[in-house]
Amino acid sequence: MGQVYRLSKKNKNLYNPAIESFFSLPSDEKLAVSSALMNPGKPSVNQAVASMTGDELNSLILKLDMTFQSDVSTPIADMVGEESESVVNLIRILGHAAGGNSVFGGILASGQQFDIWPLRPKDVGGPFLNGALAAALGLYGGVSAGVFTWTQPGVVAGVLQHIIPQQTTSGQAPFGGLVIFGAIEKTYTPKIESISLILQNQIGAVPFQPVAMTMKRTFGDDNDLSVFRLEKPVIIINNENFGVDIMPNVSGTTNFELVAVMAGQVQSKIF
Repeated sequence: MGQVYRLSKKNKNLYNPAIESFFSLPSDEKLAVSSALMNPGKPSVNQAVASMTGDELNSLILKLDMTFQSDVSTPIADMVGEESESVVNLIRILGHAAGGNSVFGGILASGQQFDIWPLRPKDVGGPFLNGALAAALGLYGGVSAGVFTWTQPGVVAGVLQHIIPQQTTSGQAPFGGLVIFGAIEKTYTPKIESISLILQNQIGAVPFQPVAMTMKRTFGDDNDLSVFRLEKPVIIINNENFGVDIMPNVSGTTNFELVAVMAGQVQSKIF
């Protein structure tokens, strides 16, 4: 097993070391979610959640482990593994919204069950995050669900960029949501100095967060990444208005990419 799986086993809310197994999590009408940011200024938010069996939870952690492999990037695997509970909570919240019995199925999922995948550029403005399919809500304000690369040429220092323009997630089936952990930058010289999150349609309610990238790159090596981690992961659930803004401090081309996990019902047949 990889780093995400090993770190998830250290979470006392997910794993029972006495029986060396992940817990079966019961449904709850008021689960206190405090390990992630959901509502500006609130350290904890009560959410109704669906149950999840130990086998489902194990399958979900395995999928996260295979998706964010420590052999590819240890810093990314660390942030996802240490905060995997947020992905579990997202699936359970969406499952409750979908009727209380729609849970994680992974590659075996069908119908109303959920799967996860890394956030892709074309997910921005797509039917899960942009339930009304409003126009021009794709990456950096491009065509909704029509941008297929994180590369953005011509950002200007001091000019705010809407990497995820404000949009409202789907409030009906198929349900989907998002957990944002941080970001990576693939260019040799990072261009972004801060990031701002719009949650619950409240602009400015979440303070700008400094993007203190730690350069790990050696000269001429294009394989290493600059990695930024949010103080807390951010959970975006169904029927929520949200957005993500970034502020460049250097003009030029940026490859700023959000490290985030999408969850959605497979009945949507969205690829």
